[in-house]
Amino acid sequence: MKTFWLILVTIVWGSTFLIVKDTVSTVDEYLIVFIRSALAFAAIFLFQLFTDRKKLWNKRAFFYGSIMGILMAITYGAQTIGLKYTSTGHSAFITSAAVILVPFILFFLFKNKLLKIDLIAVFIVFAGLFLLTYDFETDINIGDLITIITAVSYAFHVVLAGQFIKKSDATTMVTYQFLAAAIVGLLMFTLTNNETVTISTKAWYSLLYLGLIGTLFCYFITVWIMNYVSALKVAIIFSLEPVFAAMFGYYFIHEILNIKELAGAAFILAGVIIHGVLKNKPHLIKSQLFYQSKK
Repeated sequence: MKTFWLILVTIVWGSTFLIVKDTVSTVDEYLIVFIRSALAFAAIFLFQLFTDRKKLWNKRAFFYGSIMGILMAITYGAQTIGLKYTSTGHSAFITSAAVILVPFILFFLFKNKLLKIDLIAVFIVFAGLFLLTYDFETDINIGDLITIITAVSYAFHVVLAGQFIKKSDATTMVTYQFLAAAIVGLLMFTLTNNETVTISTKAWYSLLYLGLIGTLFCYFITVWIMNYVSALKVAIIFSLEPVFAAMFGYYFIHEILNIKELAGAAFILAGVIIHGVLKNKPHLIKSQLFYQSKK
């Protein structure tokens, strides 16, 4: 049953690329970031208000949540802007490369050990990124470049979340994360947009889906599942997210990856899966490249 929920979350996250791509054609990208984050914040804030309101006054959770919220806004913003110029498949596979960046950020910021498998996986993923994004006739797609910002920002978000979660109440921190992301989105929208806002009924449905299902629901399911399922199993199942994204893009808006792009996507997927499998089985890895300080 828990595997079912993991797969469901992966499918939902895969579907959000298509939803965002469709919505950003009629709704400003920063307004999308604001609304989806504000909806998630409103729901989780009300939940905390009626269950444990005292934790809402945790200053440390507010500070950490604000930092994570800024990174979340950058992640959502870059991904949304990128989807204006690139396909759902490209966006999803590039975003999935974030998991490969995490050990390098941990090494440079916290001196965690860096294994041979980290370098091997990065090499495979970057080879895949080159094949997926580089067009020998027209050079790299601007949307793909912008989406790389998403991967980097998301990787930093994962690293800092792992550090902050040990020092603060998780639910309160996430509450303020959504609040900060909403504020950044609203600020950017205010600074870059002077036109009258008109949102169609269809767009509202999409925004509700992104905020309550694609953001809040998936977060809670993931946190719950991680208490019962191994990190290896989670990593392998979540690596299917870009596959589902490409399938949604193909089925609903007829996006097709050519042979070179398919090869690139396969390399990225292979790099992510190989890294997830071997990274979570240290006994399979005998060579450590750098000294590890105490975590």
